[in-house]
Amino acid sequence: MIDCNQFEGTSPLLDEKLQGELKGIFGKMETAVTLKAVVDMEEEKSREMALFLKTAASLSDLLTLELYTPLEAEALEFDTEYLPATGLYKDGIYSGVSFHGVPGGREINSFVLAIYNLSGPGQEIGRGLVKKIQKIKKPANIKVCVSLACHHCPAVVAASQRIAILNPLVKAQMLDANLYPALVERYGITRVPFVILNDETTFTGPRTIEELTGMLG
Repeated sequence: MIDCNQFEGTSPLLDEKLQGELKGIFGKMETAVTLKAVVDMEEEKSREMALFLKTAASLSDLLTLELYTPLEAEALEFDTEYLPATGLYKDGIYSGVSFHGVPGGREINSFVLAIYNLSGPGQEIGRGLVKKIQKIKKPANIKVCVSLACHHCPAVVAASQRIAILNPLVKAQMLDANLYPALVERYGITRVPFVILNDETTFTGPRTIEELTGMLG
């Protein structure tokens, strides 16, 4: 593992005002969440991710950060093809939620919501919808390719990750499309949010949690 203490200072993505706001949100956490990240210390975005996560984890006693090298990635349950990558864990179990790239810009919202939804009761959604999500029987992977400046992307990311938190068969990934040109070329991504379902079906534009659930059900 990588020593987190080697990263000095705080992330410029989380200024003093935003840190204060996050402390209030993280103060509502009910159970501990561990952030496990795979970073390549030779890459700028990985170092940026490490400092971002260290700063975020410092805002709550219920948040823990573990940093791993790419050589250690095989021991982790989440997809590490696209680095830097961060998986969220609760009680030592992978939640199905991962972020690929630094969840800065507007994606800070989905990052915070993922922690909030995993750690406690989370955002309220209807009981009927919860039952539909929990009835999903087939394993599914939802990749949401985003731009950090996109207005619509965080809602799609949060919706997919809410589903993953409620059903262990579902995995939900946020990917900063700007970092992965091979992925963009493979799927011909021209606009975001761009959703890739089970590495096959693709669609562009906003989708609600109800719509995503219907596609998986």
